[in-house]
Amino acid sequence: MTKRLLFIGPSKLHKTVKNLAPVSWEIISVKSLSEFLEFSISIDFVLDASIKDTIDLSSKPFSEVKIVACASTGTNHIKLPINNSRQIIVISLRDIPEVLNNLTSAAEFSFGLLIALVRNLVPAAKSVEAGVWNRSEFTGVILKGKKLGLIGFGRIGKAMANYATSFGLETSFYDPYLQQKPSNFHEHESIQSLVSESDFISLHVPYKPDINVRPIITKDIFKHFKYGSFFINTSRGELIDEIGLIDSLKSGAIKGAALDVVIGEPEITENLIYQYAKRSGKNIILTPHVAGNSIENIEIATTGILELLVRKTVGI
Repeated sequence: MTKRLLFIGPSKLHKTVKNLAPVSWEIISVKSLSEFLEFSISIDFVLDASIKDTIDLSSKPFSEVKIVACASTGTNHIKLPINNSRQIIVISLRDIPEVLNNLTSAAEFSFGLLIALVRNLVPAAKSVEAGVWNRSEFTGVILKGKKLGLIGFGRIGKAMANYATSFGLETSFYDPYLQQKPSNFHEHESIQSLVSESDFISLHVPYKPDINVRPIITKDIFKHFKYGSFFINTSRGELIDEIGLIDSLKSGAIKGAALDVVIGEPEITENLIYQYAKRSGKNIILTPHVAGNSIENIEIATTGILELLVRKTVGI
């Protein structure tokens, strides 16, 4: 029997997916979930490279799905049926570390956010767009000689540390799950210790709804941040207490924040940080979860997870 694969992702990869999938498969390629929902056909497998819409596998269009493959590290946008009685398999890039290690986009973007944040790049550009040329209003700070604190020292954290070294930053990290400890970077025994001594703090840990039942960066931890520090989050919005961040921004304890992720995305109009940033005009950079969204990243991730998906279908 012919198997059907639904590919949700950029149109430029539709042909690539078709060429790499088994010839016996029927490929349905769409750019968005809403586009697929216009069809009334059953599918066996899903390959999601859009990572922007919640896929509810208990809904009728997905009633025959056996495997969902995500071209991402996160799978919290995949909603399994209650009890998962159909035993649907969900796989992600975390299942193929050999592919994951070739993806540098998120680390590069995170470091770019750091530079943009401390140099007031976004508000300065907006000011010029409004016809104002006032360089004294946007005085930044240099990176050299400052301290970068990394919460999570996996693939992205290590890349950030290497970039930081090139810029003359002193880097330290907190990661209680790290098996092999690096000798050239200082390790903190607690998040509180790290944030209290760091000029810049960047969060790089995975979000797992069944494990992260409360934020890693709590209100109390935000109170320990070094006064005048900067905060970057390209992991997940649920990992931080957003009210705690807002309180620290209000007090000036945190001088600026750059966030690629927020709670409730992509519907952000009710998000507390979005509302605060819009109302206050503070030095807050918000981007739409694009850290890993590069041409090369998407192609490498999609082909890698497709190969794993094909292997997983043997015998199904």
